[in-house]
Amino acid sequence: MAWGPITVEGYTAPGGDDFINADQRIVGGRYFEAMQIPLRSGRYFSETDRADAPRVVIIDEYLADQYWPGQDAVGKRLRLGPISSGSDNWMTVVGVVGRVKQYGLDADGRIVVYLPQTQFNARSLYVTVRSRGGPEAIAPVIRRELQALDRDLPMYRVRSMDERVDAALARPRFAMTLLTIFAGFALVLAAIGTYGVMTCLVSQGTREIGIRVALGATQRTILGTVLRQGTVLAAAGLATGLAGAWALTRFMQSLLFGVNGTDRRTFVAVALLLGAVAIVAILIPATRAARIDPIAALSAE
Repeated sequence: MAWGPITVEGYTAPGGDDFINADQRIVGGRYFEAMQIPLRSGRYFSETDRADAPRVVIIDEYLADQYWPGQDAVGKRLRLGPISSGSDNWMTVVGVVGRVKQYGLDADGRIVVYLPQTQFNARSLYVTVRSRGGPEAIAPVIRRELQALDRDLPMYRVRSMDERVDAALARPRFAMTLLTIFAGFALVLAAIGTYGVMTCLVSQGTREIGIRVALGATQRTILGTVLRQGTVLAAAGLATGLAGAWALTRFMQSLLFGVNGTDRRTFVAVALLLGAVAIVAILIPATRAARIDPIAALSAE
């Protein structure tokens, strides 16, 4: 894999630039199927794309959208090298494939052209194999096949895609683990704080609760009153916290993959979790308030 200049037929770069930078990947066999890169239009490389056949190329959908927006890129032409090279080695686009993240899940790569290994030489190649077993099961088979072709062919850095993805996610996953731990501590502190506030309010209102009970208020009424007061406070805090989180999550977008920083389902789930914790923290002092003995409450004052 490398990168270099390409020239798109009929396209003039703004500002008089002489070339367009693109990733150039030489692939062969059933690479796209093995990597599960979807075909958007056209076809994959085939056995007819030999060295003596017209040169062909497959591009990713990002390149197609950039230089042939709203058009079918299949049948269009481009070539390697800058405009000033004057080369006439045009290649015909025979397929458009999906865009992939080559340099990391948090980085968008350049536009990509895929060149058939039957028409272009490469100094080294990565062999991609899709199997049902792990690399420890398939590696000996691959090594045996390579040695059958040439006993001097080296084989190294055998890793599964899961291992490569885990390595790419190591740093953001560590950061998210720390954030999760801190969030857990914050949740515990919030629950303790809510419990403490409600306990304090119940303690301060002991005389009022005793009078209400003496006048005929039932335990259910007292429980509902305390729960209502606590729920109003918790709802106000929850609304403030969610508004702040909605405003700040865009700064965490680089740590997130496969989910938007303002994902509504995540916010709903967090609100439900925090609400449940708040209700439990309120329910304990509310139950205690409902069981207050009016005589003891009034005599304590």
